[in-house]
Amino acid sequence: MLMNLSKQRGITMMEVLVTIIITSVGLLGLNSLQLKANRSTLDSGNRSQAVWVLEDLTNRMRANVTDLAQYDTAGAELKCDTITVPTICSAYHSGSGRVTAPTACTVAEQAESDIYEVLCGYGSSVNSSDVTFSSAANFIANPGLKVAVNANNVAEITLSWDVRTSGTKGGETIYALQDGKNADNNIDLRTSISTRVHP
Repeated sequence: MLMNLSKQRGITMMEVLVTIIITSVGLLGLNSLQLKANRSTLDSGNRSQAVWVLEDLTNRMRANVTDLAQYDTAGAELKCDTITVPTICSAYHSGSGRVTAPTACTVAEQAESDIYEVLCGYGSSVNSSDVTFSSAANFIANPGLKVAVNANNVAEITLSWDVRTSGTKGGETIYALQDGKNADNNIDLRTSISTRVHP
């Protein structure tokens, strides 16, 4: 029995509507996937920058290893907006076309200068309003640095930052958050890495 082709008059409105709905759901899914991928890429980049910050501070501490206790932050997490600019011990570009010579500093001043320079950076000119990223920490979301030195002169450095895809709850790591939001107020949306410096 052959179908009468004259009765087949094209696509009905219902078929068009179903096609639009299926396409819209698929596109929304792709959009959500792209947003999650962007968040994960940002968190991965933050972790890479954090490793560089820790490596930089570790090298500075090894160069000033005679008294690591000067680097101890007394349990406080230092952030750029909570600490003042210390004496600059290293040479830096003044912004006027010349390099300013390093300042002779005590061990304590050198420690303060190292921590500030690694965490916040000095920019192209300390006395300038120019915004120049001069530290790997400038690329990390809200970095915080804590240094604890024990009786054996072993320093533990911890760098923490804000994350969008994970967090911690009760000391345990939560690796995935719904839409990157803190649905549970007990989840801390920060992560950290640590390293140790031995004399």
